[in-house]
Amino acid sequence: MTMAATPQTPNALIRRDPPLLRRGKLVKPGAGISVWWMGNDRLTFAAVSEDTGGEYALWLDYPPPGAGPPKHVHSREEEGFLVVSGTLELRAGRIHETVGEGAFFALPRGVPHEWRNVGDDVAEVLTFTARGGNEGFFLELGAPDGDPAAAPQTLPVDEINARTRRYGVTYLERGPDPLEGALPVGEGRAASVVLPGEGERFYAAGARYDVKAAGLATAGAYTAAVVMLEPGGGVPGHRHARYEEAFHVLEGSVTVVVDGEQHEAPAGATVLVPWGVHHRVYNHTEQQVRLFDLTVPGGIEEYYRRACRMLPDPFSDPDGDEERMTVVGRRFGIDVDPPPLTGR
Repeated sequence: MTMAATPQTPNALIRRDPPLLRRGKLVKPGAGISVWWMGNDRLTFAAVSEDTGGEYALWLDYPPPGAGPPKHVHSREEEGFLVVSGTLELRAGRIHETVGEGAFFALPRGVPHEWRNVGDDVAEVLTFTARGGNEGFFLELGAPDGDPAAAPQTLPVDEINARTRRYGVTYLERGPDPLEGALPVGEGRAASVVLPGEGERFYAAGARYDVKAAGLATAGAYTAAVVMLEPGGGVPGHRHARYEEAFHVLEGSVTVVVDGEQHEAPAGATVLVPWGVHHRVYNHTEQQVRLFDLTVPGGIEEYYRRACRMLPDPFSDPDGDEERMTVVGRRFGIDVDPPPLTGR
């Protein structure tokens, strides 16, 4: 009997079509895909659906004073915002607040919302949607970033809605009822605002994780956290069986190793890590590093609850922390490198 030969290159299709194989990506500060939105609002996309397997999109919005999206509602995407700098006025359902740097908004699908820059300077807002696809609306209608900024523009609601159907977004006129236009998919849910220093807090191996949104707040679509790395601290090497992850550097400069390649990521850089790709993040500087961390889908907060401590203490043991993270990680499909046998 003749045995069938095993192909020497079983993944030939992937080799012929590299975009099918995602290995991680460092997006340097200011890099990405940029467009002018409504004349003079610059959007820079660090991650689009092609980068994330359609799981999320992430971009930086630089609205000038007075700019911001009019009232609208999403039928598909969960949305989140982190105010990197500036002052925003937010209306979301029955929430109406003005907040500044460090505030995080979790905006459920089906809940009408809008915001605008009420400060005196250009703001910076980190924005994402989970799932991806909505970014196509901005890329389709935006003007190329190579052109100069134009005067602020507006479109009538019916005209803009004629272009948004494929993206699952409906723009609305503002009226006396803030929930007018809400969708059944959002029933029983509300937006949430998490201020700087708020959120469920965890600590391990010189890294503090402040969870801003997870669980019911995101319908399990994502977990958002701000991560603080002490000098010498870090996130041990690991890989996820299910999570897509993005780190955006808010403060300081961090060393990242993704799929064996080492990079320095300064403030403003974004690191994209697909599921299954090994990565490590650590702080070799003498200054604190602050990161925004997005994982899609949600659920990684349960790992933090079981693997981390609430706060550091005088008897902190980084190697012991990493050993616990390694053992607990197995229950969550997170393969964490064991701590070095020789210690640090």
